[in-house]
Amino acid sequence: MEDSVRALVLALALAIGGESKLAGQAAIQPSPYLTTGLFIGAIEEGARIFTPVRLVPFGHPEGLNHQFPTVQQLHGGEDQVLLTIGQAAGLRLAATLQRYPTQPDSLWPYAPYQPPPVAAIRAAPVTTVAYQRSPLPGLRAVAFVDRFPVSFIVDTRGLSLAARHMPQATTMGLDVTRAEFLNALSAAGALVPAHGAAILVFGS
Repeated sequence: MEDSVRALVLALALAIGGESKLAGQAAIQPSPYLTTGLFIGAIEEGARIFTPVRLVPFGHPEGLNHQFPTVQQLHGGEDQVLLTIGQAAGLRLAATLQRYPTQPDSLWPYAPYQPPPVAAIRAAPVTTVAYQRSPLPGLRAVAFVDRFPVSFIVDTRGLSLAARHMPQATTMGLDVTRAEFLNALSAAGALVPAHGAAILVFGS
């Protein structure tokens, strides 16, 4: 119950443009963007090998009150941002993103949120830090704008359950709430400049 309340409070704060702050940890500031990303998991343990998600507010018709709503179609350059940060992390995602879950389009049906700033993220500096500094198991790459996480890639293939602090496997590859996940991305944002677009990669 406590995790559900925390997740709801954080989502509402982001949706109405209020400030969100979790005790003792960095807060994600209000942003005009939605966070979209990929979870890549090991099919051998029952995970979905490739799951795009878009963190629309709880209560949004597309979200169905899910913690991590699955994307039905990438819109407005979301695919291009994922390609950019994937390339920075050594992942070649073009062939898959062009067809899964369906072909991306240029529409943006999520007003008043803005589509991701593709040009700015393509031109953004890339900061690579040791994987050991990642605040979240499997976090490979994040695109930030003013430290807000616009896009991310989590790849849990090759990570043991113990490394993920999990007693059993999940289809997403992790066992966290949205609030916990966003707070981890916020902590990662402390590793990039406070203003402008930036790409953060966790590597060896």
